[in-house]
Amino acid sequence: MDRSVVAVLLSGLVFPGTGQFYLGRRARACLFMLPALVAAIYFFKQVIDSASLLVDEVLRGALPADPLLIAERLHQQGETASPLMNVAAAVMLACWLASVADAWLLGRAMARGAKAAP
Repeated sequence: MDRSVVAVLLSGLVFPGTGQFYLGRRARACLFMLPALVAAIYFFKQVIDSASLLVDEVLRGALPADPLLIAERLHQQGETASPLMNVAAAVMLACWLASVADAWLLGRAMARGAKAAP
């Protein structure tokens, strides 16, 4: 399989920057991995905090253990989410898409360079 295809699959299906890492461009990989990792950590921390609040309400008896009521509360929390959640999601998406495109272009450039070398 072509190295560029493997790099694209790694960046697209595993985590942003893993394709660049596979191609041996570790510094370039960090340009995608680090912001995506920070955004993912922030995003998941907020999700865990929200879930923890719901669990506390259920355990205190303030919220009945009714799946429909819990789903409604989750929906309400989604509407009042921090704007930083949207920023974290946008950073993650941008890193993912840019990483896939860069892995493809980098892999193709490396393949052309290998063919041109005697």
